[in-house]
Amino acid sequence: MTDDALREPVRVGIVVRCVRCGHTKKPIGRDAPLNTYYCDDDCLGYRSEPRPGSLWPGERSDEFGYPVGTDGTVEIQ
Repeated sequence: MTDDALREPVRVGIVVRCVRCGHTKKPIGRDAPLNTYYCDDDCLGYRSEPRPGSLWPGERSDEFGYPVGTDGTVEIQ
């Protein structure tokens, strides 16, 4: 088995919109910039489908430094 076969796939964050409030969902456990509004745990739709992930849109899992799930991400080559 090669080292490539043991590597986790690289994932990139995508925009996840809340169906309840219509705002972009903030990644779980992440701080948002000041003077911005994102859907978060204050909204009843935040933990509903489509579920937010750990990454901001465009952020890559191989640069994040922590394990990343599949919610709010797509796999890239």
